[in-house]
Amino acid sequence: MAVVRRPIWMRTAPADLSLQQAPEPPRLSGDLPAATRVLQALRAVREQGEGPDIVSSGRVRAIEVGPDEAVLTLRLGGGRCGSAQVLAELAFDVMREQLPDLDLYLHHEHSGGCPNH
Repeated sequence: MAVVRRPIWMRTAPADLSLQQAPEPPRLSGDLPAATRVLQALRAVREQGEGPDIVSSGRVRAIEVGPDEAVLTLRLGGGRCGSAQVLAELAFDVMREQLPDLDLYLHHEHSGGCPNH
């Protein structure tokens, strides 16, 4: 039986990590108290293993909360990250929990690769 090897996507860390810039804070719009509540709840969603939360790592780009719907924009690379789908589903679960009466949408930005911070 042939062994199937799944691809491993890696990004080389910069030589001096102290020069790495902090991610831009997420944009919040619409119902700001609700968007802030969602943002705080998203801090419970962590990268693989003991990695940072998805807010600190810069994956959460925007949260828009309107009267009938909410949109979460995440940076998930080109969609090839092994954990991208899992993180998106966990983030969407947080949205469902925090905003149960709204229609929810998830957008993702392509950064060209896996954003590993």
